[in-house]
Amino acid sequence: MQPRRILEVPIPDGVDPTGDDLELLKAVFQALTALRVSQGRDWLAKVKELEGDGWTVRWGLTWRAEAKRGEEYEEATGKTLDEALNGVAQMVVAEYAGHVP
Repeated sequence: MQPRRILEVPIPDGVDPTGDDLELLKAVFQALTALRVSQGRDWLAKVKELEGDGWTVRWGLTWRAEAKRGEEYEEATGKTLDEALNGVAQMVVAEYAGHVP
């Protein structure tokens, strides 16, 4: 049996998580770990192949926000929920600039 490994994650300054917040974070990280492990390691070969061809490969998780009204659709991503929502809001505003609601 492998020894238990624990990941330490810094909490941003000014944030004082409650017990419920900590339980939620723990559950999220456990779910992400389970999702990651269930995918296998095939992606490693693809990263090595790309890097072998001279590419620098980065990846990570992002927030995705979408706005839909009828057939109209906008989508944005961001490192934070605020960034994704602000991005989709800016696209909606830009799309309708000069239009009468």
